Parts: sequence; structure tokens; C-alpha cells
Amino acid sequence: MLFLHPVSFCVAQLKEFQQKSSPASVGGERGGGGSGTGSKKKRKVKEVNQLDADRDSPDNVSFSHKTGRFIICFHLARLFCRPLSSTESLRQLSQQLNGLVSEVRCYRHHCHPIRNQELAAALESSKLTNSQLNTKLDQLVRSCVYAYLCERKEFEQKFSKEQGAMREQLQVHIQTIGILVSEKSELQTALQYTQQAARQKTAEAEELNNRLQTTKQRVSELERTLSTVSTQQKQFERQNKELEKERDNLRLEVLRLNNLSEESKQQSSELSEQLRQITQDNAAMRLEVDDLHKRLEMADLMLQQYSSQSDSPGFNQKVEILLEEKQQLESRNHQLLESVAQLKTERDHYVERIQEEGRLWKDKTEQLLAQVSLVAEERDRNINQVQELEASIVELKNAAALLSVEKEAQENAEPQPSGPSEAEVALQEALSSLQQEKDAITAQYQAQLRDNEQLSRLCAEQETRLGELERQVESQSQEEEDRRRMLEDVQSDKATISRALTQNRTLKDQLAELQNGFVKLTNENMELTTAIQSEQHVKKELARRMGELQEELHNVKEQLELKCQETRGVLEQRDQVVAHLQQYCAAYQAVAADREQLHQQFLQQTQLMDRLQHDESHGRAQLDISQNQLQQAEKHLEQLVRDNEQLKAEIKELLNSSALVATSKDQGDGVESQSAQESPTKSSVVIPEDFESQKEMEDFIRGALAQVEAERDEARRQLEEEHRLHMAARQQAAVALRLEHIRYATSAEGVPVEVHQALQAAMEKLQQRFTSLMREKADLKERVEELEHRCIQLSGETDTIGEYIALYQSQRAIMKQKHQEKEQYINMLAQDKEEMKAKLAELQGLVLRLVAERNDWYNRYTGAVRGLKTSNSKQAHGTIRPTFSFYVALWSAVSPLSETSPLQGLEAASSQTLPYSSVQTESKPLVLREDGTAQQIMQLLQEIQNPQGAPRSPPFLGENPCIPFFYRPDKQDEVKILVV
Repeated sequence: MLFLHPVSFCVAQLKEFQQKSSPASVGGERGGGGSGTGSKKKRKVKEVNQLDADRDSPDNVSFSHKTGRFIICFHLARLFCRPLSSTESLRQLSQQLNGLVSEVRCYRHHCHPIRNQELAAALESSKLTNSQLNTKLDQLVRSCVYAYLCERKEFEQKFSKEQGAMREQLQVHIQTIGILVSEKSELQTALQYTQQAARQKTAEAEELNNRLQTTKQRVSELERTLSTVSTQQKQFERQNKELEKERDNLRLEVLRLNNLSEESKQQSSELSEQLRQITQDNAAMRLEVDDLHKRLEMADLMLQQYSSQSDSPGFNQKVEILLEEKQQLESRNHQLLESVAQLKTERDHYVERIQEEGRLWKDKTEQLLAQVSLVAEERDRNINQVQELEASIVELKNAAALLSVEKEAQENAEPQPSGPSEAEVALQEALSSLQQEKDAITAQYQAQLRDNEQLSRLCAEQETRLGELERQVESQSQEEEDRRRMLEDVQSDKATISRALTQNRTLKDQLAELQNGFVKLTNENMELTTAIQSEQHVKKELARRMGELQEELHNVKEQLELKCQETRGVLEQRDQVVAHLQQYCAAYQAVAADREQLHQQFLQQTQLMDRLQHDESHGRAQLDISQNQLQQAEKHLEQLVRDNEQLKAEIKELLNSSALVATSKDQGDGVESQSAQESPTKSSVVIPEDFESQKEMEDFIRGALAQVEAERDEARRQLEEEHRLHMAARQQAAVALRLEHIRYATSAEGVPVEVHQALQAAMEKLQQRFTSLMREKADLKERVEELEHRCIQLSGETDTIGEYIALYQSQRAIMKQKHQEKEQYINMLAQDKEEMKAKLAELQGLVLRLVAERNDWYNRYTGAVRGLKTSNSKQAHGTIRPTFSFYVALWSAVSPLSETSPLQGLEAASSQTLPYSSVQTESKPLVLREDGTAQQIMQLLQEIQNPQGAPRSPPFLGENPCIPFFYRPDKQDEVKILVV
């Protein structure tokens, strides 16, 4: 309103002057305005006719009036906006009007030269009108200035009256502020009590919440452990079912093997009875054969007598027939010998192939099963060789029986000497050795039965061991649950750390509240500086606030001590967790060692099972061999019966044809044989159930290997001795067979069938042995593949164990790093505490300094007011200026950080007056000094809010965990906090 009244008055005066001077120029102004704009846009396009028309029209005069009017109004507005003195304003107004006239002249002279020549008359008339307008304008300016001064005097009188009323209201407000401050102190004390009670309640609520969370965590832990236990129990049940199925299958196999053994026993008993019957029939047939031999000898004798006496043609024919039959038998004998030689070559070829394959398999098994498997294979070979020797001994026994029959026939033909002969003694010794071998075989069979019983006991012990393993798995599951609990304890420690961080945030929030309170305190202090009577109360308020700050600092110290205690507790829990982890690692290593021992025991059990299966397959092969031998013996007896019938028929024909005198028989040597060694004894290696350490197990394996190698050397020695005896017996048997062949050749007798049958039986045994060896090799190949698969599985399990160990080590390193970060953060908190103490002390000093400066300012203010009271009262329009400049200084002191005040223009205008320049010069350094302290206080508050330097937050909380806020005083001198 102060600036708009003169401008509006000036504009109204100009309008009235325009209406009086040119009442009929309204339409001309409109046309002139349009032509002026048209002349600006189309200045170079107009023709000469239009220029002539413009020469006669009054558009130029109206245009100059219009532009001059707007420029004068604008400059008048600018002049009246600034509060200047009357002479100065009139001087500036006249200068600007002259400038406007000169501008109008310049504008007219800058036109086109042709236009200037044509419009010379118009220029002279415009000069006359301009002079008239200047005089009228001077009159208007004087009237405007006079009106402005009158209005200003009235406004200053009103303002002085309003200022007196405002002073009275200010005193009333000061009294009310004192009352409100006292009430505020009472309310603050009550608020402190309520805050303490609220803190206690919040602490109790936090404790209850912590307990509730711990109970919830415990319930979740128990649920997880229950679920894991249930899943493990289900897994154990499935494993138990699988083990029960395997046990049932093994029991079924044992029952099946027992049934097979019983059936084989029954078959062996039946075959033994059949053998007895066959031996009895054979003995009877041998007696008959002896009788036939005697008759044949008598017939030969008679035939020789008759041949010496007479040569008849029928007899010659019979002799030729017998010679032809003899040749046929010889040719058949040669064929059989050739077939035997071919079979021997094939046998040698098969033996070579078997040896080559045996070498290959031996190399493979040496890589997988080492020395123990080699010893087992050599032992099996020795047993097979012993069995072959037993078969050869049976053959020699049959040959000895045949020789004994022939010897008895010779003894019957000749007078019996007194006492048994050497052949009979040798045969009795052979029979005794065979009986001993039979006893040894029965002892082996009993030992095998005992081994089967031991295996059944081992199966039972294995079941008990499985139960122990299940219990160990349960204990391992409990250890895993303990480990999970430990991890959850670590998580609870993390929760406590996060809780401590939240408490730190609350502390920072409290610090922000302190800052807000301090800002409010400064605002209250600025308000109270305007009131003289409330200065002491403000000092008391500041002292009380500082006491509260000290109490809050004491509380912060106590909370920091509590945090230090909590960190110590966290460190102790960390040590306990590390100890638990070490115990778990030791337990895991023990479990791994037990697992290796169990795996070794499992391998031993599998080896024993393989041996048992091998022995069972070997027993089956022996049963098949015995059945084949019995069938061959039956066939052989049937063939003997047929041969005896043929011989009986031939003897009858010879007896009827001729009666010859029997010739003397050649004497044959007896076959001597020594008793075979006993079968390989059972190994004296006893496998203990448990080993105390791995070294003890290795020592036991080395001792067992040495013992088995010694048994192998002893078996080899016995085998070589038996082989030597067997070769000697074969040589003797070959000599006896040659003698028999010579004897039968000389006596014109048939070829013996026993030799061919013995060779055929040996060949069949060889074939059976070859087939059994091939089956055993196929079984061994399957077993090797299974062992390779198990080795691959074990290598995979060891890799997983190594991965678990690496995972545990990485988790331990992470926990160690987190602990170091905690310690660093605690040290950072301690440093922040020390810095906060220093900043609060500095803040206290600055506040005291600010209070002292306000007191100094107040003293100067009272001196200036006293000087104003003694000044002259005639200068009416200058009486308000000291109070006005005082309020300007007060505003600048109250809001040092606010925006530029709109009263600065008034302060600049009032500063041009001379009587009060000394007051302004005195207040300027004081305001600057107060602004410096206030800026230092605000800067210190900003440093407390946003500390510079290295980040003071741990890496797991981010860069700035605090809650920042920004503040700025507004027009009403109030601070509005904006929380981001």
C-alpha cells in the first residue's frame, strides 16, 4: 500500500490530463497505435501515397504522446518505489523528463530523411505541445509529491499509534511467557518422570519381547529337530527293512545250501552203497575171470599138444580166425592210443590257454586284492592238485587190484609160498595210506562244517554290529542337532548385535532430539532477548538444559558401559562356539576313523563270503565229478560183464576144439607206492573281531601274510613230493602195462581194456576240471568288477568328506572376520563417544559466549534508547526511523541464516538519513560478531549431525545408519524439521 498509492494517483492525474488536452484523440490513439505498429513492421514496404497520407494525419503526435506517457509512468513508479527526499526526487524527475524529450527528438530524427523533410512542420508543432506538456507535468509532479508526503505523514502517525499498542501487547506477552516458562519447567519435570516410567516400561516390554522371541526360536528349533529326527527315523527304518530283506535272502541261501549239502550227502551215501555192490560184483567177476584164465591156459596147453600131434584144416581155420581177431584188437588198440595222444595234445593246449588266462587274471587280481588274494588262489590250486593226485591214487589202486588178482591167479597155479609177498605188502600199505587220506578228507569236511558255524556266528555278530552302527548314527544325528543349535545361538548373537545397533540408532535419534531442543532453545533465547525482564529466567533455563544434557550424557555413558558388557558376553559366547566347533571336528575325525575300520571289516567279511561261495562251488564240482566217476564205473562194469561173456564163449569154443597145454607165464614186477601226504591242513590264522588301532591291524595283516606264505611253501613242498611219488607210480604202472601187453601179445590174448578206461576217465576228469576252472574265472571277474565299483563309491565319499571339511573351515573364517568387525565397531563407538564429549563441551562454551554477546547487545540497545528520548521531537518524519532501523538490526540478528528480508530496502532508504548513522555503525560489528557465534554453533551442530572423516558405521550396517534431518527458519522464525 505504501508504494501503490502514489503510482495510482499519478496514473489517474495523467489520464485526466490526457482527456482535457485531447478530448477527440481517442479514436486517433487507436488508429495511431495501429499505424505505429504497422509502420514498425512495414516500414520498408509502404508506398509514396501512404507516406503523403501519414504526413497530413495526426498519428505521429498521438504516438509520441503515448510513448511519453508510458515512459513517464514507469519512471514515476520507479522513483516513488524508492523513499527519497522531495528535492532529490524533483531533480531526478526533471532530468528524466528532459531525457524523454530528447529521446522523442532522437526518435523523430532517426527516421528517413525524406520523411524528416516532409514532417518539419509537424516537428515544430510537437515541440510546442511538448513544452505545454512539460509545464503540466511539472504541476502534476508537484501535486503528486505533496499528496505522497501527506499520506506518508498520516501513515507514520498511524504506525506510531500501532507501535505503542504493540509495545503494550509485548509487555503482556512477556508476562505470559514468564508464566508459560514456569509452567514449562514444571511440565518438563513431569515429562522426565513420565519418560523414566516409559523407559522402564519399554525396557520391560523389550525383555518380554526378547523372551518371547527366544521361546519362539526354541519352539522352531525343536520343530526342526523333530522333523529331522522323524526323517532320520524313517531313513533308519528303510535301511533296517533293506537289511532285514538282505538277511532273509542270506538265510534262504544258507537253507538252500544246507539242502544241497544234505542232498549231496544222500547221493554220496547211495553212491557208496552202489560202489560196494559194484566192488562185490567186480570181485565175483574177477574170480570168474581167474577161472577163465586158468581154463584158457589149460586150453592153450592142450592146443599146443594137439598142434604138435596133428595139423587139421578146421583147427587152422580157427587159428586164422583168432589171429584176425587179434589183429583187429591190435588195430583198435592202436586207434585208442592215437586218440589218447590226440587228447593229450589237446589237454596240453587247453592247459596252456588256461595258464595264459590265469596269468592275465592273476595280474588283475594282484592290482585289486594284493597278496591275500594270491595266497588264496595258490591254496585253491594246491587243493585241486591234491584232488588230482587222489584221483591218480584211485587209478593206481585199481591197477594194483588188477595186479593182485593176477598174482593170486599165479599163486593158485604155482605152489603157495609161506607168508605174504612184497606186492601184497605194498598193496596193504597203499590201502592204509588211502584210508588215512579218507580220514583226512573227513576231518576237512568237519572243519568246513565248523567254518560254516563260525560264519553263522559272524553273521550274528554283524547284525549286532549293525545295531551299534545305528546307535552311532543316532548319536551323530544328535551331534548334528547340537551343531544346528550352535548355529542358531550364533544367529541369536547376530540378533543381539542388531539390537545393539538399533539402540545406537535410538541414541542418535536422541541426539537429533537434543539438537532440535537446542535449536528451540536458541529460538527461545532470541525471543527472550527482546524482553529485559526475562533475562535471568533464560539463564536459569539454559543452566537447567545443560544439567539435563549432562544427565543424558551420564545415561549415554551407562548405556555404553552396558554395551561393552554385552560385547564381552558376545565374545565369551564366541569362544564357546569355537570350542564346540573344535569338539565337533574331533568327533567327526573319530567317526571317519570308525568308518574306515568298519569299511575294512566289511571288506574282510566280503572276502570271507567269497571264500565260502568258492568252497561251495568247489564242493558242487566234486559232487559232479563223483557222479560222473560212478557213471563211468557202471559203464565200465557193464563192459567188463560183456567182455567176460565173450571170453566165456571163446573158452567154451577152445575147450571143445582142442585141449592144449598152458604155457608158463611171465613174471611181472609189483607196483610199489608210498603213502600220500595228508591233505593241506586248515590255516591256523584266526581273525580277531576288533582292532584297537590301525597299526595293530597292519601288523596282524603282515603276520597273517607271512603265515599264509609259509603254509604255501609247505604245500608246494608236499605237492612236489607227491608229484614225484606220482611220477614214480606212473612209471611203475607203465612198466607193468608194457609187460602185460607183451604177455598178452605172446600168449595170443586180447588187449586189456582197463588202461583205456583209466585214460578215458582221466580225460573226462580233465574236461570237468577245465569247465570248473572257467566258471571260477567268470565268478572272479564279476567279483573284481564289483570291488572296482565299491572303490569308486568310497573315493566319492572321501571327496564329499573333504568338501564338508572345507565348508566348515570357510564358515569358521567368516565367523572370525565378523568378530574382528565387531571389535572394530566397538572401538569406533568409543572414539565417537570421545568426540561427542569434546563437541558438547565446545557447544557449551559457544552457548555461554552467545549469552554474553546478547547481554552486551542489550546494554548497547538500552543506551541507544536513552539517546533517542533526548532527541528533538520536531523532526516528525525521522522519529520513526531509529525504531525502524532497530527492528531491521533485530531481524538480521534473529535470522542470520534466513533468506534476504524484504525490509532491507527500507533499511537502505533509512540509512541515507544523517541523524541516526552513528547507531547503525555501532550495531554493525555487534551483529557480525553475533552472527559469527551463531554460525559456529550451527556449524558445530551440523558436525555433530554429520561427522566428517572416515565412515563410522560397520560394513554390515551400510554407509549411513543414522536418520538425517535438515532445518531452516521460515518467515515466522520457526524451525520445521524434515526427516528423510
